[in-house]
Amino acid sequence: MPDVSTTIPRALIAGDTWQWTRDLSDYPASTWDATVYFENRDGTFSVAGVADGDTHTFTIAAATTTTYKSGRYGWRLRVTDGTTTTTVENGLAEVLVDPAAAGTHDTRSWARRTLEAIEAFLEGNASTAQASMSIQGRSIARWSLPELTKWRNELRTEVKIEDQGSTAGLGRNIKVRFTRA
Repeated sequence: MPDVSTTIPRALIAGDTWQWTRDLSDYPASTWDATVYFENRDGTFSVAGVADGDTHTFTIAAATTTTYKSGRYGWRLRVTDGTTTTTVENGLAEVLVDPAAAGTHDTRSWARRTLEAIEAFLEGNASTAQASMSIQGRSIARWSLPELTKWRNELRTEVKIEDQGSTAGLGRNIKVRFTRA
């Protein structure tokens, strides 16, 4: 049997069975019901905990998670004893695309897609692009090449951080020089 997380996972894969437990000493499962509510701009879903002694166990079947849209979700863990209801934890989780349906979904981040679009534009229009033009009283304005270049550099940094994941910032040399006053 796979290890069951004791926290709400930060990354959840649509199409997988999701399971975790929470041992809330102030809100034991023997007397408190717990529900985790997930929401983002595309919708909401929730999962009710099941008591296992004083531990709350949360499970969502693969057949259910396959219907969830990928994206970042805010979540809240709420407990109730029938009289009192309180939110005891909250956080963020990323729902990743179902690998069985991956062929129908662009898994690149917004930053990567935008970076690639800017680089393609710069490559194809570097010598002919104009920031603005006016023809018969109608004006068209675009990003200037310096603005696009600056934005490209910022996106490169963001994509590099995404690629590094949890190791971002580790392994860099920080040079310090001490002088006497």
